[in-house]
Amino acid sequence: MRADVALSATVQSADRALAILAAFSSARADLGVSELAAELGMHKSTVSRLLAVLQARGLVRRDGDRFSPGPELARLGMIAVRSLALAQVAREPLERLAERTGETINLAVRRGTQALNVDQVQSAHFVGMTDWTGRGAPLHATANGKALLAFGEGGLPEALEPLTPRTIADPALLEQELDEVRRRGYAIAVEELELGLHAVAAPVFDSAGNCVAAVSVSGPSYRLADLEATGAVCAATAAEISACLGFRRAA
Repeated sequence: MRADVALSATVQSADRALAILAAFSSARADLGVSELAAELGMHKSTVSRLLAVLQARGLVRRDGDRFSPGPELARLGMIAVRSLALAQVAREPLERLAERTGETINLAVRRGTQALNVDQVQSAHFVGMTDWTGRGAPLHATANGKALLAFGEGGLPEALEPLTPRTIADPALLEQELDEVRRRGYAIAVEELELGLHAVAAPVFDSAGNCVAAVSVSGPSYRLADLEATGAVCAATAAEISACLGFRRAA
């Protein structure tokens, strides 16, 4: 009972903090405690306490008795904008890749130790129709993740959990694998996330040469057997998306 009460209070506090953030707009870029309390129907002491927490997290900044959106909120907003723009640019090439391979196509970005799937074009087959959009998977156990590790920034995750007998859970062996990914130009995952699942993935670069995403083709092992040919097609699609983002490979 006490746990339920504590959880309810935590959820209520989170909801109120989000309501404070949502109160800001381009027309009202800075607000005071009294304004927020009156508008949101909260006590001033509650608003002050929540603003202090948000300020500590960088989600709001204070100038005298006025508050405005903080740098951390700006950072998160930029991530969201980039992800949306990336998905829009990539959509048509991803659809063509799905049509050519007949398999599930995912576009993923790095989020900590996960490869977060931001867009997907599903296979026409009944087997392999799971929607991974908005879901993450461990970097070290996925083709998308290995492409992001090989060509992106951030280093290896500290913990490399073996999800199947074929998952590479040794840092030295994973570094060797990433060297091979760089040499080959695309990553391969053979039953490393789930038994019976194969995938290939290639990096996507922005105009500054930063690896901002990875494109993968995945499917059951009995269908996705020619990984070299599929990897080359996947890499070509990733290169097309990179070009749309302004990337030009050095001569």
